Amino acid sequence: MKGPLDRSALRFLSLPSKEIQAPRYCMSRQTRSRASFQYPRSNTIRFSLVGLRPFSSTPSPAQKTNNRILNSFRTPPQFHDALRLCSANNTLLLTLFTTSTCTPCRTITPLITSLVETRPPAPEDKFSGLAFAEVELDSPDRSNGSMMDLGVEYGVTSLPTLMGFGGRRAERVTERLVDTRLMSDPRGLAGWVDLQMKRGDPFPGQGQGGGGGGSFLGRIFG
Repeated sequence: MKGPLDRSALRFLSLPSKEIQAPRYCMSRQTRSRASFQYPRSNTIRFSLVGLRPFSSTPSPAQKTNNRILNSFRTPPQFHDALRLCSANNTLLLTLFTTSTCTPCRTITPLITSLVETRPPAPEDKFSGLAFAEVELDSPDRSNGSMMDLGVEYGVTSLPTLMGFGGRRAERVTERLVDTRLMSDPRGLAGWVDLQMKRGDPFPGQGQGGGGGGSFLGRIFG
């Protein structure tokens, strides 16, 4: 032990082992009274659970869906690749044909995005999932063709135009919507999407490159 020892320490060390007793309290009575006043016993055994959420391992309905929000299509290959992928996964792809100067699209696009993200699957759905993306007709990227030609190919005559693609034949349009008031109405838009999901493939048995859909009789009786 370094440093000088005081008299009380020397006296303590000189006592016999029988007379050495541990002190009952490590603080004075006044200090104990203050500590008990500042820290009541009830506060030491009670814990507040306000603001805590119960843990649940069950995913929410939005987490169970296969719905996806895709990046905007700016080149024709991006558009056609997404069509083939959604067709292989039996997903209904909603595409909003628009331009940078389309004023109603600024309101309609968030509505469709929110609907796709929050719509839970229904037992009547014929598609396994739902996807949405914008088709930028005035995209400056013309490295793989002009997007305006894509609008001409699908007969887009007004903006915005909402089209659904689904089924075995990826390039087949299931339905189109040009009513701006209906697209701006959340309930009306949700009802339209529910109808398309329940319809499923409007051209069953007419797979791409087969199924009799390419002949004259096949188109009549298909």
